[in-house]
Parts: sequence; structure tokens; C-alpha cells
Amino acid sequence: MNKVMDQESYEKKISNKELILRKAYGLFLKKGYQSVSIKDIMEASNLSKGGIYHHFENKEGILSEVLDRYFFKTLSIDKSLFEGLPFKDRIKMIYKLGVGLFAMVESMGKNGIKYPVQRLFHFQLECENFPEMRKEFRNTSIAYAKIVQDIVYEGIQNGEVKPELDAEILSYQIIGMIEGIAIHNSTVKQDIENMLMEKYEKVFNSYFNFICPN
Repeated sequence: MNKVMDQESYEKKISNKELILRKAYGLFLKKGYQSVSIKDIMEASNLSKGGIYHHFENKEGILSEVLDRYFFKTLSIDKSLFEGLPFKDRIKMIYKLGVGLFAMVESMGKNGIKYPVQRLFHFQLECENFPEMRKEFRNTSIAYAKIVQDIVYEGIQNGEVKPELDAEILSYQIIGMIEGIAIHNSTVKQDIENMLMEKYEKVFNSYFNFICPN
């Protein structure tokens, strides 16, 4: 079964509210938030105006829930997931969270979203025009960075990372590499998940050789 058929089957099973969010997210990614109208969302979800306003007061309300569901909650990390995992596996799990965002973007829309990295970055920049959403993006970034720093610190304490290295600096380097790999591959049209995981193996295996004891 191909991705389009998988999406159609999935969308038949979800609630109208979830369908609105999914269709709106795909439209926001393709056209930009400002260029999408309630009418566009009605047509994409095959719902009436009343069907939309039954769940949301306005388009900004839809945007707020789209971000909460498809961005902020995706990047909120349950630290219990890392219990018992070695340092390298924890970093890989952090990386996969970001990859999951792009893979989700690629799956949106009737025929999927091309150039998912570009689309997500453009969408995020547009959303940051709203002060409350900009604040939420910043809080999410700070929490994400703190998780990475804690992982590195614990790696140093456990002897998995060289003790002479600074945990804060290493965490900045790791986050920079994660973001850098994504930006460097922003021209990738599709199959973003496999591409980014291939890049991870090449980049981080070399990095681990530098920061981890032999």
C-alpha cells in the first residue's frame, strides 16, 4: 500500500477536529499561513463552515493547535525514555525526534509535501511573527537544549564522554550539527527520513570518535 492510500485510510478513521488540523497543517506548509483561508480548509477537509467553527473560533486558533500537536508536543521529551540507554543511543534518539518532524511534513497533503525541510523552516519563521508563538518556540528550544546538555553531562559522569570536555560546549556542538545537517539537506525533495539518518551515521560516528574514550 502506498503513502497516499495509507493517508486516505487514516483520514477516514480520525475525528473531524483532527482532520481539520491535519488538512490545515498541509495547507500552511504548502501555501504559507497567511495565504490559507478558512474556505481552503473547508474544501480540503470536505467540511462546512459550521463544521470548522464548531471546533475552532478562527484560523489563528487552528494554527495554535497545529503547532501544539505537530511541533511542540513532538519535541517535548520524556526523559524516562533514556533510562538505561548508553550516551550514543540517547543522542541518536534526540536526533530522530527532529527527523520525525520532517518525515511528518513529507507525509502531509494528498500527494505529500516536497522539500519538507524548507517547508518546515519557512512555516516556523512565519509563525514566529506571533509573539506568543515565538515565546513558545523559544521555550521549546531552551528545554530541548537542556535535555541535550543533561545527556552529555551524564555521559561524562558515566565515563562515556571524555572528562576534560565541557558539557555545555558539547551540547551546543551537537545541537548545531543536528540543525546543520537538516539545513544542508534542505534541497532534498523527498524520502527525507532515510537521507537524514544516512547523514547522521556519517557525521556523528566521526564526532563520537573525537569526544568519546577509545
